Amino acid sequence: MEIIKEINKNILAKDICFIPTMGALHKGHVSLIKEGKQSSLPVIVSIFVNEMQFNDKEDFNNYPKPIEEDIKVLENFNVDYLFIPENDYVYPKNNFEKVSSGELGKQFEGSSRPGHFDGVLTVVNRFFELIRPKIAIFGKKDAQQLFLINEMVVNKKYEIEIIASPTIRESSGLALSSRNSLLTNRGKDKAALLYKVLKSTKKDFYSTGKTNFLENFSSNYLDEEIDIDYLEILDLATFSKPAENTEEFIILIAAYIENLRLIDNIDFKLEGK
Repeated sequence: MEIIKEINKNILAKDICFIPTMGALHKGHVSLIKEGKQSSLPVIVSIFVNEMQFNDKEDFNNYPKPIEEDIKVLENFNVDYLFIPENDYVYPKNNFEKVSSGELGKQFEGSSRPGHFDGVLTVVNRFFELIRPKIAIFGKKDAQQLFLINEMVVNKKYEIEIIASPTIRESSGLALSSRNSLLTNRGKDKAALLYKVLKSTKKDFYSTGKTNFLENFSSNYLDEEIDIDYLEILDLATFSKPAENTEEFIILIAAYIENLRLIDNIDFKLEGK
């Protein structure tokens, strides 16, 4: 594995599979890497904790950054390149495009984290400009992020195939996240309830067709020390409220547990649609 801080001409001459990360690698990231290896293209994994997408300085400072452990993980999976750029390389002074996430970027995660998705799209766009990948792989756990990236690729007419990799979960159902390492064991037990809520909400939607679940959530989980932010069902194709002709749905949840913000989702298609 070659560790690089800048993209060179040799890399640009190749068709590349790109996997962006913020480090603190776990089995979810490993699943992205395994999918990337199946492409038969050289694989570049980036580790860059993008301060621009943090609206809370303390959250940025507390984000786990175990770089030596991450390097060992990537070496074990024969990644071709590990890209660890300096901030000034990603964001040259006054010489990069700040990408707007539009109205959708202000909703759901964007409502509670102002500017978050502008920061995400800006850094992903910079990486696309620098690396010019043929394929880029993202996890489905960050569903709103994935939707906005796909939208950006279409709008900018990038010839990049975006692969959405399934969410990897612990046996409890807890979606793997770098932030999970900051939870206590008790906190992880609480966090595992988020997936149970998603499945219960899906079941309720099948039986009632109602799309307002927050009141039901609050009454059922008041004693579980989960500070719910939102619980929403959307049209997966449009990321807006379901319509009569909606075929595929996604349920989103975000909550604070032990002062950590966690997100999760499930998508599904109604039988008979």
